[in-house]
Amino acid sequence: MAEEKKETTKSKAPKKTEEVEEVKVEKRFCTKCGKELKEGEVCDCTTNETVSAGTSSINGDAIVNTGKDIWHTILNVFKKPATTVSEEANSKSSNKSIILIIVLAISFALYLMAMFAGVAKGVEEASSSLWTTATVEVPYFQIFIYGILIYAIMAILPVVAALVVAKIAKNSNFTFKKAFNLYITSNAPMVFVYLGMAIILLLNVSLLNVLGTIATLIISLFCFFNFILGFNAETRIKEDRRSYAITGLITFWIVMIVVAFLIVGATLVGSLVDDINTSNDINDIFNW
Repeated sequence: MAEEKKETTKSKAPKKTEEVEEVKVEKRFCTKCGKELKEGEVCDCTTNETVSAGTSSINGDAIVNTGKDIWHTILNVFKKPATTVSEEANSKSSNKSIILIIVLAISFALYLMAMFAGVAKGVEEASSSLWTTATVEVPYFQIFIYGILIYAIMAILPVVAALVVAKIAKNSNFTFKKAFNLYITSNAPMVFVYLGMAIILLLNVSLLNVLGTIATLIISLFCFFNFILGFNAETRIKEDRRSYAITGLITFWIVMIVVAFLIVGATLVGSLVDDINTSNDINDIFNW
């Protein structure tokens, strides 16, 4: 028995020596971020910096690509309107439509500013022949803000009208997102109209004004029928109800626009009348 105890004691001795050696292993840390590293491990802090730098460049490329994509969408509405409108209406994302409505609103606001600038110039010319020469100060910033708000109202009304008519026709697949994408894509060419008319009004050439007005009416009708035909294709209403649905959409749309413009017009006219009654200075008419 004594001999067996001695053998057991001898066999445990090497294990204690090994444990002491393991404790003496030195720890390694990254010299940049201080992260504890295992044997043979390389810190990934420099890799993260490279990825971050690459991400920023990718974001810049994404902005450029988005701009090109929107430009091609506007052109494709002219080239293949039915296909383009259908593809964008069924798109899972509304990011492009949101950017488009911002561009449309800004271009409409610029068009409205040019219109008021032309009116102000006409008033100055008329006053110089009737009274003394007057300088009209146009509040361009206020007109720009009003223009964006007016276009937002103009854009949301047909979307709501289309959605209501689709729900009345018991079409649950026609969602607000689809109606929004459909209308904005259909009206994408109006960017050219608003910007072109703004330039024409600033040039103030009679022939260009006439040609620009005719072009505006033609492209507006083109966009209108794109929306109506797109609504007909996407809702897939039964043939017996299709004419009623389209008629209801147009009627509801017109009524909403008339009511909205009566409210906005009454507000603006009321402001102008107050200015005329309280001041004899023609400049005050435009300071609403």
